[in-house]
Amino acid sequence: MMDDKTSAGIRPMTFQEAVEGWAEEREKLRYVQAYTARRSRQKALLFEPWIGDKAIDEVAPAEILLALSELGTSGGRLKEGLSSATLRAAHLAASQACEWAVGQGRAQGNPFTKVKRPKANYRQSRFLTQREATELATKVARNAEAYMMLDDVRHASFCLAVCIALATGLRRGEVFALKWDDVDGDRLRVGVSKAVKADGSVGNPKSIAGVRSVAIGKKLMKLLGKAEEWHSEILPADRPAGCARLIVCDETGGRASMNAFEHWWRSWADRNGFVGLRFHELRHTHATLLISNGVDVKTVQMRLGHSSAVVTMSCYAHAIPLSDGAAAETLDAALFD
Repeated sequence: MMDDKTSAGIRPMTFQEAVEGWAEEREKLRYVQAYTARRSRQKALLFEPWIGDKAIDEVAPAEILLALSELGTSGGRLKEGLSSATLRAAHLAASQACEWAVGQGRAQGNPFTKVKRPKANYRQSRFLTQREATELATKVARNAEAYMMLDDVRHASFCLAVCIALATGLRRGEVFALKWDDVDGDRLRVGVSKAVKADGSVGNPKSIAGVRSVAIGKKLMKLLGKAEEWHSEILPADRPAGCARLIVCDETGGRASMNAFEHWWRSWADRNGFVGLRFHELRHTHATLLISNGVDVKTVQMRLGHSSAVVTMSCYAHAIPLSDGAAAETLDAALFD
C-alpha cells in the first residue's frame, strides 16, 4: 500500500539531499555567512558514507552511532580519528539538515534526535597575566620596529597583527582584513567591518555585532602611524586589486597568508617564552585583563563584537573573581585605616 507521501507524489528525501538543500537555503537566504553554510555542510556530510543515499526515515539510530564511532577512531585525513568537538558539530549540522527536511514535508522525523549528541572536550583556553601580556607586547612591538629597519614587510606585518590583537581583542580574520583607512588616528579608533575567512575569502565579521569601532591607545597608534608611513615608502603603488593599503600584507602589498602567519606565530611564541600560546588566546587575554581591571562587561562585549553580554559572561566568567578581589582591596583601603 502506498503511503501518503508517495500517493501525493512527494518522494522521501535522502540524507545527502537534505544536507545539500538545507545548506543551499541557508546561504541563498543569508541566514548565515556563505563560508559558515559551507562549513556546516562539510560537517554534516561526514555521515555520507554510512547514510548518504538513504531516505531520512529509513536511517536507524544504530547507523548513526556506528558512523560516530568510526569517525572518532579512524576519521579525518590522517585516519587518526576526529576530535570530540568535530563529532559534536557534525551531529548538530546533520540534525539541523534533517529537521529542515521534516519542515519541507520530505521526512516524517529526525533520526538524530534519537542519538545523544557527543560531548565535546574543548581545550581550556589560556590567558596571560598582566605581566606576561606586557612582556609579550613589548617584545613584539620591538620586533616590529626591527623588521621595519630591515625592510621586512611580511614579518613586520605579522608583529603588527599580534600587537593589534592583544590591544583590541580582534579575531585573526578581522585583523587580516584591516586596512589603513580603518584606523582613525584623530579619534584613536579602529573600525571593523570585514573578516578574512579560513578559505581566504573576505566577508562580514562573525555576527552583526562584529561590525564595530574599537578604541586604541596612543602608544599603539604611534606604532601604527610609523608603520603606515613606512608602508607608503616601501610598498609598490600598483598593489593587487582589492588589497590596497592592507595593514597585514606581504612584500607586494597583497594579502598575507594566514597559514604562513600561524607557522610564524607558533615559532615566535615558543622562542620568546610563550610556549604553546595560540593566537586566539590573545583575544582571551584582552578580555580577561579588561574584566579583571574593572571594565564593565557591556564594554567588553562591544569591543569583542559579541552578540550579547550573556555570550561574553559565558566565555569570561573566570575573570570575575579577579575583578572582585581587586574591588575588595580598593574598598578595604578606602574604609579602614
